[in-house]
Amino acid sequence: MQKSDSRPEAAPQHGKPRAGDEALDILATAGEHVEVTHEENKLVLNKIDWHLMPLLVVIYFLQYLDKQTLAFSSVFGIQEDANLVGNQYSWLGSILYLAQMIWQPFSSYFLVRFRLSAFLGTIIVSWGTCLACMATAHNFAGLMAARFVLGALEASVAPAFVLVGQIFYRRSEQPWRVAIWYSQNGFCNILGSLLAYGLGHIHSDALHSYQIIFLFTGLVTVAVGVATYFLMPDNPVAAKFLSQEEKVIAVERLRANQQGVETKTFKWTQVWEMLLDPKSWGWFGLGLLISIPSGGIAGFGPLILQSFGFDNYETMLLNCPFGAMQILVIFGGAWLQTRFRNRSLIILGSPLLVAFYINSFYIGVQPALYSWLSNNVSGHTKKTTTTALLQVGMAIGNIVGPQLFTKEEKPYYRRGLNAVLAIYCAIMALTCLIAAYLKLLNIRNARRRLAAGKAEILTDYSMMNMKEAEAHRAAIRAAAGGESKELEVGDHAFDDLTDLCNEEFIYVY
Repeated sequence: MQKSDSRPEAAPQHGKPRAGDEALDILATAGEHVEVTHEENKLVLNKIDWHLMPLLVVIYFLQYLDKQTLAFSSVFGIQEDANLVGNQYSWLGSILYLAQMIWQPFSSYFLVRFRLSAFLGTIIVSWGTCLACMATAHNFAGLMAARFVLGALEASVAPAFVLVGQIFYRRSEQPWRVAIWYSQNGFCNILGSLLAYGLGHIHSDALHSYQIIFLFTGLVTVAVGVATYFLMPDNPVAAKFLSQEEKVIAVERLRANQQGVETKTFKWTQVWEMLLDPKSWGWFGLGLLISIPSGGIAGFGPLILQSFGFDNYETMLLNCPFGAMQILVIFGGAWLQTRFRNRSLIILGSPLLVAFYINSFYIGVQPALYSWLSNNVSGHTKKTTTTALLQVGMAIGNIVGPQLFTKEEKPYYRRGLNAVLAIYCAIMALTCLIAAYLKLLNIRNARRRLAAGKAEILTDYSMMNMKEAEAHRAAIRAAAGGESKELEVGDHAFDDLTDLCNEEFIYVY
């Protein structure tokens, strides 16, 4: 590690609450700012990846699988066995997202106040238990109650994972990590379909096929929840798999993000700023619009395939290519985000729907949206509440989506598919507006820096890999004959400032 002359804030006295970030304590042990080398960064990043990503992958796979159990069970006769009539099946899809919408404010608060491992472990065990208990539901009322509880318990998973990306990873690294855990949607459509195919062949006099699916996936989820409590690191400072020196590197490499690491103080001033920030509502709008087709296809995808004349088991197998296309699109989107260092173009580039399988392309928009939001918000409370607002938008979209597809319109579902075409046009227009606003914010911050006597134009090192950042800093020092104003930044990166309050923050559009 190379040290510079700038010194971080001294560690607080014992027992005195800190207004800033937990990262300041670990940085105080180094005594000086540290410039992390490419080799050091690679070593620490690999450790973080191997201890964190497998757990995120398994949790998100189960979360999506547990939601998809309704779609899978529809093929095995849940509508007939539970005596569902009219649009009751549609409401079983919608109620889960209504619960998520209601729970989001509480989720954003708990993610700030409680340890990540304890909070996630508790809700995963709880929703697994709830899913297993769904096997005892035999009518619409029982299924609705269970789905509502399940939705509330699952509401915190995606916001927690977005927060994990902000806590552990540089902004340039986040798209690939979001893609890795979000790609489980696609893997779930493949492996989940195969799982449902296998479980559907179990014949029991006591249980229907859909009850076996609920029971099996619920019990597996409970086991993973217990493991999460012991294996999930809360933040780089508390990561037991990192040495003291590696913790310094893990935190210091995040300085260029200007987003801090974590603070356990919930700040209402940041909530009000979030509510008054136009880009928060822009992401809310995008989340809503993107989730309408997602909600409709997630609940009715297998039924659409079945309406083409395939039997139960053929429908499950034919759902697999849909998942494979989702995986390709998600990782393709992550590669494009990293290659061009742009988020909005990925959303703009998603094609319109022309057939059922092309519908898989919408899935590439959602991880790009998570990355875009994650890269452009700072302040710990503001980060959790902004993600919560996005999730509210997504929940509303997922409530509306299933209502666009009704059994009476099969096999073509023209009304729903025509609505989806119009929605994608609206997504493109809103994306352009948000990108333009972020560009204006960068111009505003450049003027603020100039007025404060700082470098007007800053290089966004958080969007570079560490090798590129090293080379760029060396070139600047060589050109300036020493230190440069452009390098004198980041002193307040861990002070829990919001993006609008920090003139050194660089927005990614």
